[in-house]
Amino acid sequence: MAPAPMDSIDHVLGHGTGQHINSSDESAATHELRLYEMILSAAKPMALKAAVLLNIPDIIAKRGPLSVDQIASHIAAANTNSQVDVDVGYLYRILRFLASYGVFTEQAGEADPKKVKYGSTGISKLLVQDGNQQSCAPFLLLAADKVYLEAYQHLGDSVLEGCYPFNKAYGMSPWEYVAKNPQTNRTFNEAMATNSSAVMASVAKMYEDGFKSINTLVDVGGGMGSALSTIVKEHSHIRGINLDLPHVIATAPPITGVEHMEGSMFENIPSADAVMMKWILHDWEDEECVKLLRRSYEATPTDGKVLVVEAVVEEGQSMLRRLGLLFDITMMIYTTGGKERTEEEYERLFQRSGFASYRIIKLPCLQSLLVLSKS
Repeated sequence: MAPAPMDSIDHVLGHGTGQHINSSDESAATHELRLYEMILSAAKPMALKAAVLLNIPDIIAKRGPLSVDQIASHIAAANTNSQVDVDVGYLYRILRFLASYGVFTEQAGEADPKKVKYGSTGISKLLVQDGNQQSCAPFLLLAADKVYLEAYQHLGDSVLEGCYPFNKAYGMSPWEYVAKNPQTNRTFNEAMATNSSAVMASVAKMYEDGFKSINTLVDVGGGMGSALSTIVKEHSHIRGINLDLPHVIATAPPITGVEHMEGSMFENIPSADAVMMKWILHDWEDEECVKLLRRSYEATPTDGKVLVVEAVVEEGQSMLRRLGLLFDITMMIYTTGGKERTEEEYERLFQRSGFASYRIIKLPCLQSLLVLSKS
C-alpha cells in the first residue's frame, strides 16, 4: 500500500536558530524579515552619507552611467591632496546596496563587479550638491552626524527618567551644544537652509494671494534667512525681518530685502503685518509653544496673520503618517521636549493662544501651511 501523500513543505533555515519554518506560514517569516530590516536600518543613512561624502551622486549625475572602476577613478582624482587608494570592492558593495533601494540604477548581467554601471535616479538627484540649493545632502549629513547619533543611545532613558536624550548624552541642551560648537552649528544651519528651500518655494506659490497684503514679515528662528529669501524674491514688496540668536545671525549672509536681527523669540518678536514660524513649534513643549504663539499674536495687527509651517501627523496608516512619526522620534533627540502634532493638538494650542480661526494649506511635501487669524 502506497504511503499517504504529504503536503509539500519547503524548509527555510531560521536566522541563527537552526529550526525549520513551514513556508506555508508566510506571515511568520515575513514578520521576521521585516524585523531584521528594521534592526539593520542604521546602514541606510550611513551608506547614503558615505556616498555623499565621496560625492558619488554628483559624479554620476554629471558623467553617468558609470562603471564602478570609473566612479573610483573620479573619487581618486578628487582626492589628490591625500594618500588615497580607492577600494573598488567596498565601493561596489555600497553602490549595490543603495541601488537595491532605488538610489541608483544598476546595470544587470555584468559578471565583473568592477564593470557594473550605475546611473542616476530621482532619489540620487536630490542628493546632488553642486549648483543645487534644494539638495537634501546637508539634511542627510545632519541626520547621520555622530553628535546626534550618540543621543539615540539614551532614548530608553527618556522613558525611565523623563530626561531629554541629548541632554543625557552631553550634559547640555542641543541649542547650548550648537552655540558652543561651530562645526555642528554649520551642519545644522546648512541643513535647515537647504531643507527649507523647496518647502518655501511651495509656500510662496500656494499662499501667493495672502502675501500680496503683507508688507512686513518676521521669520521667527529664521536661521540663515533662506526662507525669507525665497519669499522676498517672489514678493519683492515685502520687507523681511530674520529673527534668530546671535550665534546664528553671525553666520547669516546678506540678503536683499531682508534685515537680520539678533534676539530671543521668547522675549520679543518685532511688530509686523505677519509672523512666520517654520519648523519652530515642533521644537518645543506645549507651554513654550503657547508662549511663542502669544508673542506672535501680540506682534501682529488685528487683521494680521501668523504663518506656521509644520508637519501635521495624519490618522490611519500611510507613508506620510510613518514619516511624520519618524520626525516625532527625531524631535525626541534633537530638541528638549519637542514633538510632531496632530491637527487636534495644534488646534488646542491655537485656541489657548487667543486665535479665533485657522486654515490648513497642504503643501506637496510632508509639511503644511497653517494660517492663523485673530478673527
